[in-house]
Amino acid sequence: MSGWEGWSTKNEGSAAVFTCLKELYVKNCPQLIHVSLQALPSLKVLQIDRCGDGVLRSLVQVASSITKLEISFVSGLTYEVWRGVIRYLKEVEGLSIDGCSEIKYLWELEREASKLLVRLKELSLGRCSGLVSLEEKEEDDNFGSSTGLLSLRSLYVSNCYSIKRLCCPNSIESLEIDGCSVTDVYLPKEGGNKLKSLRIRNCDKLEGKINNTSMPMLETLYIRAWVNLRSISELSNSAHLTSLDIMRCPHIVSLPELQLSNLTRLEIFKCESLESLPELSNITFLSIIGCERLVSLPELKNLALLKDLKMKRCPGIDVSIHWPPKLCSLEVGGLKKPISEWGDLNFPPSLVELKLWCERDVRNFSQLSHLFPSSLTSLEINQFDNLESVSTGLQHLTSLQHLEIWKCPKVNDLPETLLPSFLSLTIYSCPKLEERCAGRGSHYWPLISHIPCIYMDGRTL
Repeated sequence: MSGWEGWSTKNEGSAAVFTCLKELYVKNCPQLIHVSLQALPSLKVLQIDRCGDGVLRSLVQVASSITKLEISFVSGLTYEVWRGVIRYLKEVEGLSIDGCSEIKYLWELEREASKLLVRLKELSLGRCSGLVSLEEKEEDDNFGSSTGLLSLRSLYVSNCYSIKRLCCPNSIESLEIDGCSVTDVYLPKEGGNKLKSLRIRNCDKLEGKINNTSMPMLETLYIRAWVNLRSISELSNSAHLTSLDIMRCPHIVSLPELQLSNLTRLEIFKCESLESLPELSNITFLSIIGCERLVSLPELKNLALLKDLKMKRCPGIDVSIHWPPKLCSLEVGGLKKPISEWGDLNFPPSLVELKLWCERDVRNFSQLSHLFPSSLTSLEINQFDNLESVSTGLQHLTSLQHLEIWKCPKVNDLPETLLPSFLSLTIYSCPKLEERCAGRGSHYWPLISHIPCIYMDGRTL
């Protein structure tokens, strides 16, 4: 309806319309200027996308009961216009503003906003390139001591390239900052006592710490591409922290041992300077990928609760003789020793899912058959450059149901005795094998046609 210019329900003498309307979506109406509606007393959800600011101003005046407002790419939405809109949002619990480049601030002072946005719980700001700050007037004496928006629980700020400082309300429980030019993040002076989840991604200008840091209730910490970060000690000082992700942080050398004793999940990706990991007695999921200087791990046999382990592209790590006793899923490759040199090292009998990566010396699986427990139900082979045959060495895997073979250019056969029990078969970038499996008339088709899910180079057969 790109040519729609006017919308009115105020015909003299007519009965009220849309009295039961609960959700209203107005999209792609750039010419819509004149909006004159009767009251919408039941409206709870209002979404306005790619319209002018007049549509927004008109609708919020007749829909004072809305609890969820989503605004995206609304032209003309300046701070001055927004100050008029915000007066009608006392019932709003969820507010999302996306792609509105003209708005510079959301409110004059947070304590004033708290009188208008009395029920606001979730605030999401994305792609607002002109946004400078949440507040127009920052009070220096109280900076970082915000007590205004007591109902706000979740704050998400994404791709707002003009914002420099972010001051968070004391009531915040979840904070996520993604792809912003922010240099400073302030928690209240009394600390983020309610903050449970902190996620910071792709903020290359952010200083190496968060101001007024105290997050005693933090449960989840996710950090990606925070290039100035050198230590997580101040961020992880919570006895409640159970999940930690650190990705592409080039200056992190080690992790604080005592503060991570309750972790159940740890994922580390491409932290080039990381040298060691502390003891992780309660860990159930551990993923370490692309850490070139990492040489020290906790004794795997002591990780009694660990069920899911990923270790890839860590050339300083040597595998232990003993694996965690309850290990169910293992993804491994690119370590100090190639898999072909692991000798008599056996995977634990609890293992049901195994993914092997980056091996040049194995030509057939009879070389590795002693490693595989009969409990395996899923096996993935990835980047075995010289592997030619998988028809031998797997016969004892009578529980195997899922087989994936990726980027093995020389492999040309399948374990025929196991095929009847397969539930899925994936083959990708294996030209010789694909030729023998590709549809009716191929060599293996009579043996694999019964398999419910067959994927070949991204296609479903």
